[in-house]
Amino acid sequence: MLIEFNDKKIFAFADTHGKHRDLVVPVDADILVCAGDVCDAGDEAQLVDFFAWFEALPARHKLFVPGNHDLPFELVPHLARTLVPQNVEYVEEGGFMMDGIRFYVLPVRMYMYSPVEIPYRVDVLVTHGAPWGIFGEDKYSCSILREVVDEAQPRIHLFGHIHNHGGETLQVGKTLFCNVAVT
Repeated sequence: MLIEFNDKKIFAFADTHGKHRDLVVPVDADILVCAGDVCDAGDEAQLVDFFAWFEALPARHKLFVPGNHDLPFELVPHLARTLVPQNVEYVEEGGFMMDGIRFYVLPVRMYMYSPVEIPYRVDVLVTHGAPWGIFGEDKYSCSILREVVDEAQPRIHLFGHIHNHGGETLQVGKTLFCNVAVT
């Protein structure tokens, strides 16, 4: 999904599950955001292939946030981090600036178990898991995440995980919710 924000083109996607090479990525994207699930059930070969592909894309900035199927980041995080190329930002949690845009990442692979407070105004929030109630009351979305997003009111929330609503957006208050799942 291509999103224009602050004169920058952000191309965001999630849930390729090993089919990342089928994805058409705009060559003029300034920032690439992958919101996880690049492999199936922790398949390390798919993860290695994904990073080789992602590293070679021409965007100036690249962000990777793992999903629930990217199991090495949960089971052996110190080894998984060694797979991430130097030109790719890997973030589990926290805020940072990228090309003048304030990003914040929360480690919501599926659910949150307690609320957190985002410490400052955020332009783009990235999670793998989806907030409850945005595209229906899906059993795989998270009510605590929804509370956090409603409190923080980021301008954009990028997430995946809910495949049947991939590619859909919904404006709620100040936040544009973008389900960037592609499969």
